[in-house]
Amino acid sequence: SILSIIKSYKLIPIINLFVFLFSSCISIKKNSNDDYIIKNSWSGEAFLFSDVSDQLLKQKYINRGWTKINKNKSVPYFKLKKREGIILGNYFSKQKEYLVIQLNNHKIYKWEKPFWQIKNNSLPDHLCLIKDLEEAKKLKGKYIYLNSIADDTAFIKVPGMVYNKFKKVKIIGTRVYQNGGRDWPIWLMIESKNDFIPMVRYNGNKKTVGKQNYYFINQPIPKVWGEDKISKIILGELSLGMSSEQVRIAIGNPDVINNTSSRHSVSEQWIYGNVVGKKKYLSFEYDKLISM
Repeated sequence: SILSIIKSYKLIPIINLFVFLFSSCISIKKNSNDDYIIKNSWSGEAFLFSDVSDQLLKQKYINRGWTKINKNKSVPYFKLKKREGIILGNYFSKQKEYLVIQLNNHKIYKWEKPFWQIKNNSLPDHLCLIKDLEEAKKLKGKYIYLNSIADDTAFIKVPGMVYNKFKKVKIIGTRVYQNGGRDWPIWLMIESKNDFIPMVRYNGNKKTVGKQNYYFINQPIPKVWGEDKISKIILGELSLGMSSEQVRIAIGNPDVINNTSSRHSVSEQWIYGNVVGKKKYLSFEYDKLISM
């Protein structure tokens, strides 16, 4: 009837208003998280969730660490493994700090940062930045000299084959993989006559404090250093008078470096180890080891 038509037309503005308010609420809710995400040094960086060892895949922290941005429901790692996305920034809630990422399918997740990642401004060890991977790929076909070969979080060797420190090897590819430690989940694959492929963890830029060089790009022990020093370096031993570079090659990078200077000298104190009572102290003057 005409009366019912008039009534229906009067309802249209009310319906339109309801639809507008509902969609606005959804929009506000959708964008509210963006207001709380603070950009960090990795914001906008592309990344890849690395493959991980079976042992890590069973750990609670990695299977319960990633949650949806609006919820605390965790996402098991096998659903994220090898997915790509970008880093959005940091998110703070209830005195906790989170890293926020967005996958290529537009889903957003957050990771509660442990204390050491906050302190060291570090990414979760299972996230691989694409730019770091591209740099590692540039080493394909080149030769390196091994350094750290005793720990399987630094070097994965072929069963039955012996690899010595400072051995020259050829890089044939890369792999994104994490099996422990707190370093990048990027590995360099080494040429081998065996069916198994040995791997050394990627260094990135040359390290000086806190982390170790897993290999050297150039011959680390020039003959001009003399047979006595060379033999000590190969055995991981030190002697007074060694340069800082010789000490680094022999025993690795220190955890802390303290610099002091006076009118008469420029000196450094190197500290190895983090456990009180087990720390090792070395002193240098003008780049020469004077006490240990």
